[in-house]
Amino acid sequence: MMMNFKMLMKALGTSCLVLACTVYSSHSAISAETAQPSKVVEKAGEVDLGALIQEWAGEMDHVYAETVIRNKDNSNKIFERLGIKDSAFKRYVNSIKPKENPFARLVPGRLIQARLTPKGEVIAIKLFKPIDTLSEDITYFQISRSNTGKSKFVHENKTSAFTTLPVAASAYVERTLDGAAQSAKIPAGVMKQVKEQLGDSFDVKKVANGDSFNVIYERRQLDGADLGPGRLLALEFFGKDKTVEAYWFENDNFKGYFNADGESVEKTFLRMPCEARLTSTFNRVRKHPVTGRLRPHWGIDLAAPTGTPIYASSDGKIVTKRYQRRGYGYWLEINHGSGYSSIYAHMSKYAPGMKEGVQVKKGQLIGYVGRTGMVTGSHLHYELKHNGQQINPLTADLRTGEPLTGAVKQEFDLAISPIKRQLALLGKFHLAHNSNSSASIE
Repeated sequence: MMMNFKMLMKALGTSCLVLACTVYSSHSAISAETAQPSKVVEKAGEVDLGALIQEWAGEMDHVYAETVIRNKDNSNKIFERLGIKDSAFKRYVNSIKPKENPFARLVPGRLIQARLTPKGEVIAIKLFKPIDTLSEDITYFQISRSNTGKSKFVHENKTSAFTTLPVAASAYVERTLDGAAQSAKIPAGVMKQVKEQLGDSFDVKKVANGDSFNVIYERRQLDGADLGPGRLLALEFFGKDKTVEAYWFENDNFKGYFNADGESVEKTFLRMPCEARLTSTFNRVRKHPVTGRLRPHWGIDLAAPTGTPIYASSDGKIVTKRYQRRGYGYWLEINHGSGYSSIYAHMSKYAPGMKEGVQVKKGQLIGYVGRTGMVTGSHLHYELKHNGQQINPLTADLRTGEPLTGAVKQEFDLAISPIKRQLALLGKFHLAHNSNSSASIE
């Protein structure tokens, strides 16, 4: 569930600035690091949860615990970290058919959250599937205690909306944009969106020492579980020769990024339709990794784990959906109108409902990264065409939307006013912090 701007204004109006340059709503937000025992008392196995449960047993009727699946983990190690002391629950997990049981095929990096009694008995446990910054809900496998039937537990796959909290951060560039983001603890998924906004203004690789930027982005939670970052809500970038600003705005009729004057900075196409690493660029002459022959590469290759979501780069209609064993593997083509089309190749599978003739929206899930066809590794091959000719999606001059006017512009101005104040305050704090640090070093 995405936070609209009315909700964001309310949250930002009651937010507080902390030294970590992070803003949460003071009425409802609890960070993962400072959560109270009744919310989250263990993260990534760093706390002896069993001892904490005994200490707090007289103060609560249940406790939440969470951990992340590690390499070489098994279910017993995970249950021990979570503080589970429930033999009936463990027997039930072992009784689930392997094809239905994610605890039988653990995937490192996935988040697990448990709700327990003070004695370590399981009330419910969730194993979340991965999501990225454009996801609007989350799917998870849940085992919960049953009050009916012969079995003490039931299991099911569920999909739920999550809550979002606004988080703000400020970064100062000393060497590289990514280095500045890492120092400011800005997540990689958020930086991908930042680069998307900066990409049409200048080469992000040429960001200079002394440049700075401020961001506000979503942090997503479900029942206290930290699901990671979501959409970039606001960006202010201050370069030596250029300033870039982008504010996310949506109402019943408009949705996209705009500058402070209400002019659209939203690109008609996503330059990268999945969260991935660029491994092969648009090139007229490239040695094919499988055949070894020199041939044009009329697209870009984006490396990502199998199962990574792929999104439609713009609104359009699916015109081709095929399989090529000695080529693109599972692939599809979308016609966007005005002479534009896009191709997505080497998918592991299509999203439900994807077939020729179906209309899709920009950012809609259409499939998942894979390694089908002639490939050496898991990746997405993405092509963008204009009037039948392939163009470079990373450098093409993509169209933008219409500016906001009239009553909608007034609504937008009202929405971004508290956001701009928060970003200005954040920038002043970060500048003062950097000045003090420099002075102490000298």
